[in-house]
Amino acid sequence: MAKPDDLFRVLRPKSVNGLLRLYAKNPDALLLTGGTEPVTRVKLASASAESRMVIYLGKVEELSRIRRSQRYLEIGSCLPISRIVSIGKHILPQALSTALRSIANPAVRNVGTLGGNICASIANNDSLAPLYAIEGQLELRSVSGSRWVPISRFFPGAGETVLQKGEILFRIRIPLEEWDYQCFRKVSGSQLCSHSLLNFCGLARFSKGRLETARFALGGLNSTVFRLRGKSGRWVPILNRIHCEAQAGP
Repeated sequence: MAKPDDLFRVLRPKSVNGLLRLYAKNPDALLLTGGTEPVTRVKLASASAESRMVIYLGKVEELSRIRRSQRYLEIGSCLPISRIVSIGKHILPQALSTALRSIANPAVRNVGTLGGNICASIANNDSLAPLYAIEGQLELRSVSGSRWVPISRFFPGAGETVLQKGEILFRIRIPLEEWDYQCFRKVSGSQLCSHSLLNFCGLARFSKGRLETARFALGGLNSTVFRLRGKSGRWVPILNRIHCEAQAGP
């Protein structure tokens, strides 16, 4: 039987304002929704007696909303990955949709969230490379207000984020741009391993048969995500060839 010191106090706010006030008073509490990330289990196991408090986010409706405008798709940080894929089936950029569908297994995707996948701060998590390539943005909120941060600036170092004490990831903004070529690929250690060793996302847009712009993102190298964008470099002839072959068909 567990001793009182081994137990966590679980708080369940029902509104964003209530959550932010609670988190401001308890900045060392662990935020939890799906709890599927290994890093979450490590934090739970290593929590000190003073920080044995969990704030459960699953009751905060505002964190599970999804909204579309003409230019963006905005996804609440606690919306389950399977719901994102289902709702955004014909809206999400293809590369991001492929990446989300490749995460772990259906059981994990039913409870795991995009916000959790991002905040775990693991460079080879499958959502990061496409989010870097499409230049996603993150809204961070605290009792002091809100701010938008490009995902490329969210990770100052390996295993780190720019989240300040009492600040949460509120939503993810996905630009709805048109791309002629999109791909996502991942390399896993084995069929039993749900995490990628390496993943790659590529986007390209062509005009009159020639490359107009391209973006690449590679996750898993040196504990960070490497990004390349523009229209110059040795990879341009390769993309032009891919485009020509795609136009020619089989």
